Amino acid sequence: MTGKGGVYLGYLHPNEISASFHRSLIDLVVYDQSDPKRLRLKTWAAIRAAATGIPEARNEVVEQMLASDAEWLLFIDADMGFAPYVVEQLLLVAEENDLQLLGGLCFAYREAGIDGMNSITSYPMPTLYEYGTDDKAGVADFRGGSHYSVNSLVAVKATGCAMLLIHRDVLEAVQKEYGDTWFERLPGPTGLRGEDISFFVKTGSLGIQAFVHTGIRTTHHKSIWVSETDFWWSFNAPPATQQVDVVVPTVKARVGNIPRLAESLKASTGLARLILVVDDEEHAAQVYEYGETMVRSGSFARKINHAYQSTSAPWFQVVGDDCIFHPGWLDHQQHVARLYNAAVVGSNDMANPRVIRGEHATHWMISRDYVDEVGASWDGPGVVAHEGYRHWYVDDEIVVAAKQRGVFQSALGARIEHLHPITGKVPTDEVYENNDRYASQDRGLFTNRVKKYA
Repeated sequence: MTGKGGVYLGYLHPNEISASFHRSLIDLVVYDQSDPKRLRLKTWAAIRAAATGIPEARNEVVEQMLASDAEWLLFIDADMGFAPYVVEQLLLVAEENDLQLLGGLCFAYREAGIDGMNSITSYPMPTLYEYGTDDKAGVADFRGGSHYSVNSLVAVKATGCAMLLIHRDVLEAVQKEYGDTWFERLPGPTGLRGEDISFFVKTGSLGIQAFVHTGIRTTHHKSIWVSETDFWWSFNAPPATQQVDVVVPTVKARVGNIPRLAESLKASTGLARLILVVDDEEHAAQVYEYGETMVRSGSFARKINHAYQSTSAPWFQVVGDDCIFHPGWLDHQQHVARLYNAAVVGSNDMANPRVIRGEHATHWMISRDYVDEVGASWDGPGVVAHEGYRHWYVDDEIVVAAKQRGVFQSALGARIEHLHPITGKVPTDEVYENNDRYASQDRGLFTNRVKKYA
């Protein structure tokens, strides 16, 4: 490795390129040629590649590069944006650290699922791959990183080819071992791997370490759907300023849920007081270390009303014990309450479709003044929940009554995740099953009360 040779730039395209790539490439060439002492870019190859012909196209670029006198091959995908000095950045890091495989910081587009409106939800993922066991697949394979150290040189097992600098010695070593096929789709434990990961399987087998420098940044032009969820999850609400009593009606069978809930609440805000409404003193002794306990046997509604009478914060938040608080939940709820003069503010449980659309709320933050003056249910002042319900429809009455009075708002950025069996994240248990037994009875009661009061 001499470290002084030129760079052969190669990119693939399906007959068109991104405007950001076009401008970035022009700026790169102008920058490289603006100083005679620089001139690191020797030439480039633009290879047409259909979606199924990407490995073959990459191999063609490698063959052309090896036929030249360039020392380095630089792959940059035709939908990337980058700084004019990116070649100089990559070479500087590679030469100073004696590296043969170096990638820039790139982000892949990952599809999370269908959103019910013929669109796909997505998220960015840094292309820094390690090797390990995936929790979902349960098998060992290359896994994308969820985090990275900023402005750092990071050793990886693999990365993508969106921006990848490869020394000639690497390509010749792969050729000697595997022939003229640098890129192909090798089989993995869950199917065929991508041609980029497969390339690193080969280089890894030869003991060649790959790196990514997270200070060499790029952008990735992708067509995505932008939705209400994206807006609310990216919105930074002003900090909450008022205290809130977080009331959790719970039962003995759910003792194991409390540490998870309490830890997430403590990590998310310093304005909350956790109150666990338990069945008896034995139950209280099992969970006392996680929050204040109040003893009240009976239904969900009875426990809520008891807690309300024994608390004093200006806001009263009710959640189930099968929840996780995400950062910013209280900021979002209090911001919505201030903006729209709301007395009942629903959170986003990330589970129930009606809740995600802002039409309903399974967990709510309620103004104490509102309960004192008119009540949160149809039972009058001082009452939060109607105690005729066994479990279901407590939330429906509170939300419908608040809508009827014009004081309900949904804070979709307030993520209080409901780990309910409908999400597929947890199995059902005896508590869910017992509550479901009375669903029809509760529904009938709610229907009659709507006719009477709504």
